[in-house]
Amino acid sequence: MNIRFMETVICLANLRSFRATAEHMHITPAAISSRIMAIENEMGIKLFDRDSKDVRITPQGEAFVQSAVRIVQEYRVLTDGFAQGGDTTGQIRLGVVPSVAPSLLPRVIRILRTDYPRLAVSLVTDSGTRLLEMLDASELDVVLGIKREDNPARQSVPFWTLGMYWVARTGMFPAGARLHPADLLSCPVIAYERGSLNHQRIEDYFGEIFHGEGIAHYSNSLGTTINLIEAGIGVSVLPPIVVQEQLRTGRLTVLDVQPVFPPTAYHVIWLRNSVSRMPQLIAEVTRRSAAEVAKDYSRDLVIPV
Repeated sequence: MNIRFMETVICLANLRSFRATAEHMHITPAAISSRIMAIENEMGIKLFDRDSKDVRITPQGEAFVQSAVRIVQEYRVLTDGFAQGGDTTGQIRLGVVPSVAPSLLPRVIRILRTDYPRLAVSLVTDSGTRLLEMLDASELDVVLGIKREDNPARQSVPFWTLGMYWVARTGMFPAGARLHPADLLSCPVIAYERGSLNHQRIEDYFGEIFHGEGIAHYSNSLGTTINLIEAGIGVSVLPPIVVQEQLRTGRLTVLDVQPVFPPTAYHVIWLRNSVSRMPQLIAEVTRRSAAEVAKDYSRDLVIPV
């Protein structure tokens, strides 16, 4: 049985579309169909039920995919074992949330360029929700982001936790004042996109007074949020490492608010049935990079895993 044929079954099981699978594997839909039929004939089973609109995996197909993933993963381990790191080739499609991009991403890319010079990286920076949607659709291979909840289809490895603090334009509140959540609601809150982990945490943090007394603007762009804070439009809760320049120049101030907002854990996330070793490689490099970056910050700001 051909390894590439197994990979085709796994890919079709993920995407549930002959067209999308063909585009992903750079072959024709007819070739996809031919590979599936070859395995079905060889094994004497039916892998997929398909009609003009839908592709549904059968119970036999589910069992086959579980075994095929293990076989292909072992094949990758075997072939990688006979190759030097610098011989790793191909492309990794990497999704990165904006709060990771400025501080961590350059170091990750430098390590990849040095240790794996023949590996091409295709980058997408977007909201965490959108990146996970792209991962589930096999449009990305790996995401560096925030895990909202456990998902049986995804594998994840933590790489650091960032402290989250309320930030405002300097002068909006008395210098050194001890504040409480209700004090923040004297101005609008620049909140995270609806459905995100930290959007829910903001609502939990304020409780009932958030909807009764607060005004919220929603942003899925870190750059936009920072610009709105600098303009004095409102306050937001951010990892201070993403506004270091604004804090050094005095344009923004970290507020002393009690209780402290909960920190945010970040993960390397990929599909559990991925047959590539690339996600584990990215996880190793990301954790290594996070440990190096963390040396420049106190542990209330950055905690490496």
